Amino acid sequence: MSYNVREHSYVVGGLGVTGQACVRFLLQKQATVKAFDTRANFTLVTDPDSDLDTDMQAFMAEKVTCTALSEDYFDGVDTLVLSPGLALNIEQVALAQKCGVEVIGDVELFARLNASTSDAAPAKRVVGITGSNGKTTVTLLVNHLLKSCGVKSIEAGNVGRPVLEALQSDADAVVMELSSFQLETTSSLVLEAATVLNISDDHLDRHGTLEAYIDAKHRIFDNAKSAVVWRDGEFVAPYEQLITDAKGIAASNAVSDGESNAASNEESLASKNIVEYGLGESTTGFAIASFNGDDSARDDEQSLYITFKGEKLIALSDIHLAGMHNVLNIMAALGICLQLGVSPALAVKHLHSFKAAPHRCVEIARVNDIRYIDDSKATNIGATVAALEGLAPTIQGKLILIAGGDAKGADIASLSPYLTKYVSHVFALGKDAHLFEKSFAHTTRVATMKDAVKAATRLAAPGDVVLLSPACASLDMFKNYMHRGDVFKQDVHDLLNLHSKNDDAVEATS
Repeated sequence: MSYNVREHSYVVGGLGVTGQACVRFLLQKQATVKAFDTRANFTLVTDPDSDLDTDMQAFMAEKVTCTALSEDYFDGVDTLVLSPGLALNIEQVALAQKCGVEVIGDVELFARLNASTSDAAPAKRVVGITGSNGKTTVTLLVNHLLKSCGVKSIEAGNVGRPVLEALQSDADAVVMELSSFQLETTSSLVLEAATVLNISDDHLDRHGTLEAYIDAKHRIFDNAKSAVVWRDGEFVAPYEQLITDAKGIAASNAVSDGESNAASNEESLASKNIVEYGLGESTTGFAIASFNGDDSARDDEQSLYITFKGEKLIALSDIHLAGMHNVLNIMAALGICLQLGVSPALAVKHLHSFKAAPHRCVEIARVNDIRYIDDSKATNIGATVAALEGLAPTIQGKLILIAGGDAKGADIASLSPYLTKYVSHVFALGKDAHLFEKSFAHTTRVATMKDAVKAATRLAAPGDVVLLSPACASLDMFKNYMHRGDVFKQDVHDLLNLHSKNDDAVEATS
């Protein structure tokens, strides 16, 4: 069924980057639109490549409401396009629903328009990536691998580019990073492949319960043609017991003469359109295996490889992304590319040219063989656990952690066993620094990032790592996680300059 924006009357709720992109798109399509924002002041995001900024200026002056709404406001309106930054339980949404207005998000608007295509303008092929951690890295990696393999693709969604901009691009494929907030208002998005990378306590201040958060994440599978699934992950399969059932069927169909049931297992999973991956050994999907005596290892050594269906793809020693969590990210990316017709053997050749996004386990400096790593993007417990588990095997000395901020209602105490296992000392700052003190005896509360960097450096010795991986949101002290990471980097580099006056053994990396 075709969808024509001119046949509808819209209200856009929230005028951040996503909301303003929606307004621009609807104005360009000559749709009837007005908007509200819950803030008294906000800034117009200018687009130097657009001729719509004059129209946007007029729109902002004439058709934006920042005061309380009445039922009359929704007269003649049939669709509220709600920005992901606004929760579904705000009074403006309740009022719209009372007036019979449908509430959707920009991703749902994309989905409806993408389905309303013709032979002259075919629908874009879309893949969706969500999870508590790693989704931006996987989104950017998938897009990089596809483009390197000749697919005309573009990344969009929570990664930064509004999805409606991707709809207007000349790309054939769209790689979407989708947050739980975006998925809440999405119902008809058709995906070639979908994945929930992982689930950990996050955004409970908005979703209320872990179950509600998981339900929002799992909406990504509703209209997906296939799923890429971490075989050892909790709450990441598209349907409850789906993979277990598939394996059970395979086992029951195994040949009775004792031959391996690997082929039957693989056939059962394939029939359910599932590609598995994980860090253990497996002859189905992506896995890790050791091989002896090849060209990349001495005859007396074992070399670990990522494998696909038991065949080796790339040695772990040849992967430049730090940590085993990034090995999982690579597997997920390869699985998604596979569902768009790109073979893992071809895609893996382009891993070396991928540059990771900033603030995600990036080494920013070294002083006297002390490494400083910026993982400011770790805004929840699961992300920090991934960083600790991924980095610990690579560290010769101590791991000193800088953490804290707004925990968003998460239970910091659940981080305690990982701190005990991997961390020498925590320097905690921000709104919920006291929760780290309660959870880990070797914690010192500090007032600023500069204080944390100085204290961590005094404690550190050659071979140690100072890791910023906060396990918390940043907005209690910083503009966003990028600002937090930039401040960390600046404070570290200020310290480097002080050291470099008296010590030639200083190395800075960016």
